[in-house]
Amino acid sequence: KKLVANSKSLPEGTVKLAEDQFAGRGQFDNKWISQPGKNLTFSILISPTFLPLFQQFSLNIAVSLAINDVLRSFIGSECKIKWPNDIIFKVQKLGGMLIENIVRGTSWKHAIVGIGLNINQDSFSGSIKNITSMVLIAGREFVLSDILAQLFAAIEKRYCQLQNGDFALQREEYKDRLYRLNTLSSFEREGESFDAEINGVTESGLLELKTNDGLRYFGLKELKYI
Repeated sequence: KKLVANSKSLPEGTVKLAEDQFAGRGQFDNKWISQPGKNLTFSILISPTFLPLFQQFSLNIAVSLAINDVLRSFIGSECKIKWPNDIIFKVQKLGGMLIENIVRGTSWKHAIVGIGLNINQDSFSGSIKNITSMVLIAGREFVLSDILAQLFAAIEKRYCQLQNGDFALQREEYKDRLYRLNTLSSFEREGESFDAEINGVTESGLLELKTNDGLRYFGLKELKYI
């Protein structure tokens, strides 16, 4: 963010890679903790000026699919996307991303895509629940630079699809890979729990749930998985 603020010529696609991330952040200001040199923690500068502001979630979808494309090639189809931006293997968190949008007036100038993936870390703090890594899943270590190169290629491919206007196609793929899709699950909203099935995601990024009262829609900070 400082580079963007202080530079007039920072090119789109610039990457900042942290081998030792000491102040990682997740969704809703949660901390992201990673062992030095074991995982992938990096940010990419993207300039999606071709997208209208109401389609900001389309970038989230494109990057989520790209990450999922790569991870599935290593650990299989049980790797899912947990709305809005977590990467899940079976029921455990494998990674996530955080997109910060930089908007000037009515124009979308830049997006900083922060990604954290657990790759070769084989132990975690006891205070962190339901977390895993690729080394724990596959039983072998991975070459970080190889995975990183594949991620860059996949993100570029999905971003180009976005530029070509393939919004509906990507949203359907995103839906098909959603964690708990069409499965009766428990959720919490404002301290009250209820059961519902995930039915999909709207164009603006709202989670669509099928409840006993019909379809209901929830924003990023309105819902908690149980």
